[in-house]
Amino acid sequence: MVIATALSLFAAAGCGGYGGGSKNSEEGTTTTIAGQSAESHGTKDVSGESGKVEIELYDNYFEPTVLKGKPGQKVELELKNEGKAAHTFTISDQMVDKEVQPGDETETEVTFPQSGQLKFVCTFHQSQGMIGALQTSPGSSSPSTTTSKY
Repeated sequence: MVIATALSLFAAAGCGGYGGGSKNSEEGTTTTIAGQSAESHGTKDVSGESGKVEIELYDNYFEPTVLKGKPGQKVELELKNEGKAAHTFTISDQMVDKEVQPGDETETEVTFPQSGQLKFVCTFHQSQGMIGALQTSPGSSSPSTTTSKY
């Protein structure tokens, strides 16, 4: 009985130590962003978010890879570098370029496009597929009053 219990604990620890089965199968998929192929590490709908939204920067990918929001929606991103290399979060069209050292974090505000996708990249690792997107959710629309400035 003790041996059977020990074996089942060992088997469970072995599965857990690998990194969590269902998450890995989801992460093995690829997506195309602005004509470039990228490994997908999830999509998060932030259209109802009012606080900060976290994006983790790992070595050669963003998690989540795609954020979905409303046209013109502004979001405060909390960028956390969980990798071993320095990374950037760069959106050229919005003049956003934040460098984050390993173990560090920073914040930046971004605006979702009026339609379609807006690509963000790590300028150091874009050629290795470190890209993501702000994507306008299909069918979502924002009233003109939400786009007014103070």
